[in-house]
Amino acid sequence: MSSISDGQLNPESMAMASKHGANSSGDSSVGERNAGWWDDDAGSDLLLAIDSSSRTGSLAVLRGHYVLAEASWTATGPGGALHLGYAELLLQSHGYRVADLKAVAVAIGPGSFTGIRAGLSLGQGLSSALDVPLVGISTLEALAWQLGCTAKSGDFICAVVSAGRGLVHLGLSEVTGSGSFVHRPPSTVTADELCASVAAIPNACVIVGGEIEPDLARQIVAARPGLTVANPVTGQRRAAYVAMAGLALLRSRREAENPGPESVQPVYLNRENPGRATTSGWSGER
Repeated sequence: MSSISDGQLNPESMAMASKHGANSSGDSSVGERNAGWWDDDAGSDLLLAIDSSSRTGSLAVLRGHYVLAEASWTATGPGGALHLGYAELLLQSHGYRVADLKAVAVAIGPGSFTGIRAGLSLGQGLSSALDVPLVGISTLEALAWQLGCTAKSGDFICAVVSAGRGLVHLGLSEVTGSGSFVHRPPSTVTADELCASVAAIPNACVIVGGEIEPDLARQIVAARPGLTVANPVTGQRRAAYVAMAGLALLRSRREAENPGPESVQPVYLNRENPGRATTSGWSGER
């Protein structure tokens, strides 16, 4: 597994992880089976996805693997200005009620403290009231699903979320199959450290996206010419990808393994407290 030291990726360990496609145990089996969403019988259950972890707010209603309705907006404050009424409108547009939901997925950060708490409170309240599963999805992992939706095995996705004060939250993920990822430990870094991390990735297609200002985009491209920096429209987060990651996580669990809504907690990163490595996807484990 690659390591992050002082907010930067170690190039040698990064190359080793890429060579072996390593998961947290060093097992190279992740992504060997050509699994995908088509292998999963999602049925027709309704799932509500919530992302309010930054200025971008988003809600999505999925039936199985298909989006019924989705709304995204940029708020003047945190994206946590969400109300149950928004979800009701999306459901009603297709003849459903809140009571018809069978699961809820929520983005748990990193991002805005206020926005994360607002979205999580809504998700926990719905889960408790309806007695349905709640899954928490890392904001960086959901963004990796979004940016990597057409990526091929071996590509790297660099997800970026603003952390304020000149810092960003960085999530680096390797695509290991169709809808499967190995997520490196997320960290909070400076722009220079972000560029160094991108430059350290071994020969591979690299896609960078998320909350990126033009000056940072120019700096990233200068550090590693030839990579792709997603434009703001492509990189603006959509709750449908929180739902996709949530579906994969739900299907990886047996019903008895679904913990209560109180077990879903926010993710707060800072310079002293980086995250941990995970995997996600139709053939991934957590």
